Amino acid sequence: MSLIILCAAALACLMLTLLVYDKYWKYGLNVSVAFAKRQIEEGQHVILQEKVENRKILPLLTLTVKFQMDREMQYVETENTNRTDMQYRNDCIPVMPYQRVTRSLELVGTARGFYSVDKINVVASDLFFQRRYIREYENQTWLYVYPARSRLKRLPEVFRRMYGEYLTNRLVQEDPFEFKGIRDYTPADPMRKVNWKSSAKTGSLKVNQFYDTAKYHLTIFLNVEQRGILKRWDLIEESIRMTRNFVEDFVKKGVPVMVISNGCDQLTHQEIFIGEGAGDGHISVCLKQLARLKISEDVREMAKVIREQKDKGRADSVTILISAEENEALAAAYQEYAKEAGGAGWMIPVHEDMRKDSREKMKTYGNIHTEYLVMEQMV
Repeated sequence: MSLIILCAAALACLMLTLLVYDKYWKYGLNVSVAFAKRQIEEGQHVILQEKVENRKILPLLTLTVKFQMDREMQYVETENTNRTDMQYRNDCIPVMPYQRVTRSLELVGTARGFYSVDKINVVASDLFFQRRYIREYENQTWLYVYPARSRLKRLPEVFRRMYGEYLTNRLVQEDPFEFKGIRDYTPADPMRKVNWKSSAKTGSLKVNQFYDTAKYHLTIFLNVEQRGILKRWDLIEESIRMTRNFVEDFVKKGVPVMVISNGCDQLTHQEIFIGEGAGDGHISVCLKQLARLKISEDVREMAKVIREQKDKGRADSVTILISAEENEALAAAYQEYAKEAGGAGWMIPVHEDMRKDSREKMKTYGNIHTEYLVMEQMV
């Protein structure tokens, strides 16, 4: 008799436990994952924190947290990780009553991009492992992995030449009605610019400065098009790194920069167009756009993009075309654009085994300076 009573009591306890867990297992349960930083560069590490908070008296002894991420963000510790088309994480994080558990996962950004964790799935069970409970949580965390700076050996030399061309072609006529300030005299200054009053006060020659009648800027055309059967995506990625170099280096010299590409934004699905700007804020905008640039075979011909910009009257600046793709249509469109530009260069990343063909194809398209940059020649 006592055995029957004991079994009945156990069954009643089980049923009561199941009823309580059915109703309250997710009460007070909060689950989230968050990147410790908002941006890193290619090859850098970042911490992803998993947080589970159980604000109730019921323990969750078999709570499993599941979420997915692009495979280019690689975990340092690969336990509980499954990599296929995506990267799937399954972590068992048991939580006691009124307990908060935080785990730190270290990842490496192996490729530039925009990475996010938008949803988390949670799987739990009751104390007796009789029932399985599943819930999906909305999550908001994202990370920009900026393209690294290109280490192509000849790139600094190319920058110096293009910057020199910018200085040479910049309009030097000044507007006498737009006073900018006063600076020290140099032998190149005409005597009519000398501010005699300020010179007398300071004891050294000073000259007046005025704003230019027109402002020059740099336009970068970034081509991610590939027509050949053999796709060289590494050359496209290097083109994106080169773009970062030119953006940062010219902006730091005080030159406004515009970036135009036939590649699309991963979030907006629109072609990349970054208007003219300068300063650290503009560099940050450019790096975010370059991180979100999606490369694929389905892009417009760069020749059409360049002709559109010419029709809009934007061919008055120093221009750099960064393109691993080289074809007659692109060359013709850029040559036509360059006729109205203050100076133009074409940067073409190639591999060592492509050098012979590159030398045979090397041309000068009017006033366009063409430069082949070998990927294997890094600093």
